[in-house]
Amino acid sequence: MDLMRLNFFVILTLYFLPSLFANTESGAIEEKRSLATKLPLTLKKPTYYLDKIKEKVGQTVVSFSNDVDSLFGDKPKGEVINGSLLKFSWLAVKVEGKDITHSPEFDLRLVLPRTEKKLQLVVERKTKQVSDVFQERESGKKAATSETVIGDEDSVLTAGVRYLIKQGSDWNLYTEGGVKVKIPLQPFASLTGSRKFPIGEDWSMNFRAGLMWYLDQGLSETTSLDFDYPFKNNFLFRIGNSLTWVDETGQLNSSNGPRLYHKLDDKRGLRYNFSALGKGNPKLHVYSYEGGAYYREIFYNDWIIYETGVKGEFGRENNWELVPSVSFKLEMLLGGN
Repeated sequence: MDLMRLNFFVILTLYFLPSLFANTESGAIEEKRSLATKLPLTLKKPTYYLDKIKEKVGQTVVSFSNDVDSLFGDKPKGEVINGSLLKFSWLAVKVEGKDITHSPEFDLRLVLPRTEKKLQLVVERKTKQVSDVFQERESGKKAATSETVIGDEDSVLTAGVRYLIKQGSDWNLYTEGGVKVKIPLQPFASLTGSRKFPIGEDWSMNFRAGLMWYLDQGLSETTSLDFDYPFKNNFLFRIGNSLTWVDETGQLNSSNGPRLYHKLDDKRGLRYNFSALGKGNPKLHVYSYEGGAYYREIFYNDWIIYETGVKGEFGRENNWELVPSVSFKLEMLLGGN
């Protein structure tokens, strides 16, 4: 009897053993399949997430602009071209003998295309002037080379409403009012006009004048006069001149010197500049000479740009000895259509 029970147990074990392993194996396979369905089938490239950021932020900027536009304009919402733009930039500068300085900045320009009065909401730094010198007039494409000029004083972040009085082939004129983004808030008002004058067949003169009033700084005026000469399609030679007057102190500040822009292709450009910087009260005198070379490239699509360069400065305060520096700047342009 005991032998029969043992044989029966062995038979049952041999019968169910394969099915037990089969169930275990199938369970493991099912578990693997279930885990696989939870994981992403393909890994996205880093550029995928960059494009998503640009798309989301750009849509938010344009959507906010359209909402503000509907408050000012008489026309209903609809599909219109909106050039609203949010620009992030980060500048790192290393001057010989000093620590690296970092300057994160942002500019926001909200264009209101439906308003009959042509209003713009602008958040920007007033001392920063950006000129696209290789902008294609007819196609309206972004230029690969631009210049940034930072004044002697710290840049001032402002937020205001700009009213375009006149836009055309002759004069461009606009007024602006708002506040400096600082504690406490300081109101400001300005009037700016510009015009381009052709000189002969090749040269042109770009005139720009701006009258600015700040509550804490009083009245100031800046005039710039640039002479441009393009040649060989990819080069532009400029003689830049600017003069700033501050009423409260009577201080005069000037900048004069040549600049050369070289467009390598649609995404890359070089810039060379030399300037004599002067100040005086009331008589002007040169206190510094500086020159530099910069390389600029559209790094990714048409909205991530970097610029790197070297500069040398000969200043009176350093006994006219050379003080070299290097810089790196990264820009991201979000929004607009």
